Amino acid sequence: MAMVVKVNNGRVEEYENGSRKRSYGLNVKAASTDGTLVAAVTKNGRVEEYVNGSRKRTYGSNAVNVQVSAGTVAVSLANGRTEEYVNGSRRRTY
Repeated sequence: MAMVVKVNNGRVEEYENGSRKRSYGLNVKAASTDGTLVAAVTKNGRVEEYVNGSRKRTYGSNAVNVQVSAGTVAVSLANGRTEEYVNGSRRRTY
């Protein structure tokens, strides 16, 4: 089962095997998934994590883009730096 997310009108739309499964979030400008966890960047620069369409946690600031891989969330910041988060805790910045 391949899960894909895209942002449409400020909401995250989740597709599974080509069919739209659900939509959620508000004021979202970027989103990424690893198949279970969906991370989204809001217009005010915060990162929101979703599991099965329910918001799990919110963290960070000045976020521009996000990538998710194996539970690790890599957040690109407005100043050009990148922060890595695992379970909502910042692991490193580079």
